[in-house]
Amino acid sequence: MNIYWLGAGLFPLDWEFCFFTVSEYKEKIIEKRESNPEYFDMKTGGMDKLFALIDQRVTFALNNFREELKGYSDELRCPAMITPIPRGDNSNGADFIIILKRDEDGDTAVYSPYPISYLEN
Repeated sequence: MNIYWLGAGLFPLDWEFCFFTVSEYKEKIIEKRESNPEYFDMKTGGMDKLFALIDQRVTFALNNFREELKGYSDELRCPAMITPIPRGDNSNGADFIIILKRDEDGDTAVYSPYPISYLEN
């Protein structure tokens, strides 16, 4: 997992309105599946598998966030956010990143299964 911390002198991701909360994203996935359930399930492995992966990533992100901020406020400004990211391989598929924003000063942690060169120092 690639983890990027934005803040502490860098610009935090301060565009909450651009991303879905995890629950909003799941609702959109359910709507998307309804248009072609067989194809959706073939590409994703099914709703249960996809939602379990999302929940696993959110849990990892929240645990890491709390561990990194041990001794400081780890309260979130908003619920965990999520956005798709292209895999960049032959599947032409997408994965997703998890974004957590700290309430106190807006520091942002981005958890991505793929490197995001734009966010690297």
